[in-house]
Amino acid sequence: MLRPLVLAAAIAATSATTYAKGPTDCPHIFGTNGQPQVATAAAPSRTQFLCFRGYAVQTSAATRTALWSAENLTAQAVLAARAVPRDSDFYEETSIPVADRARLSDYRRGTGLDRGHLAPSADFPDQASQAESFSLANVVPQSSASNRRLWSHIETSTRRMVRDYGQAFVVTGPAFDTTQPARLNDRIAIPTYLWKAVYVPGVGAAAYVARNDATPWYAVTSIAELANLAGVDPFPRLDKGYRETPMTLLAPTPHPGEKAGRKVSLTTLTSTAVDQSALPDASEAQDVRHPILRSGTLPFIRAVLARY
Repeated sequence: MLRPLVLAAAIAATSATTYAKGPTDCPHIFGTNGQPQVATAAAPSRTQFLCFRGYAVQTSAATRTALWSAENLTAQAVLAARAVPRDSDFYEETSIPVADRARLSDYRRGTGLDRGHLAPSADFPDQASQAESFSLANVVPQSSASNRRLWSHIETSTRRMVRDYGQAFVVTGPAFDTTQPARLNDRIAIPTYLWKAVYVPGVGAAAYVARNDATPWYAVTSIAELANLAGVDPFPRLDKGYRETPMTLLAPTPHPGEKAGRKVSLTTLTSTAVDQSALPDASEAQDVRHPILRSGTLPFIRAVLARY
């Protein structure tokens, strides 16, 4: 049986201070699904809910990353997005208090980490929506190998499913090693895993999970298992059958000339030591304290909140 992995989202408590940007209910994003639910913890943390044109996020001051990023994707929008050139710059989210947000200077070069979108810019059908996706509120420190290969393949396959089915609700988020409070620039929590949950109305739901490193493995899991693992329920109003039985997700679509990712069980994915061959060298890895240990049982909240 898998041991629950406490997501950074779990540090957000019901008593947390929250802020808002745009319509707080974000009906164009969630429909009737409801906002993703974050596991609560004993110690509260400041969180912020942001509603943009094409996505919504909830961020945490303790990690200075999003806890989740949600989208309502349609085939029409995904097809239109193909014609929108990527022509935007990353920017700091000024609606988040200065001490609680990521800074452009945090993402320095030479770390082997990219500014990884949770809601990818290629999902958005117009320039304004795409530009908003470059908010650092929608970004996590992501392994370059993951961001440009396996995770990009997962994003491509998700869009293919949207085109095939016509619509899908998608929620993406980070999960963190519970034994090592890895930080970028001593400020931004570095995820150990990334997950993307997909719900197709009338068909089913499931989630991809991948390591935030060069390991070309991924798992497909049920929404119930993801919520237990990550501490975030992406679709809290989902019927029990959809929650417990994962639908079939497309295998990640590799770019021309690249190898396809290997599907493994979630147990294998979360219990096997990562392949360090494509990580930064020892000095760089130590500098950013990249999480290369296997996930443990100590709550991540203890490591994070010890700094506050």
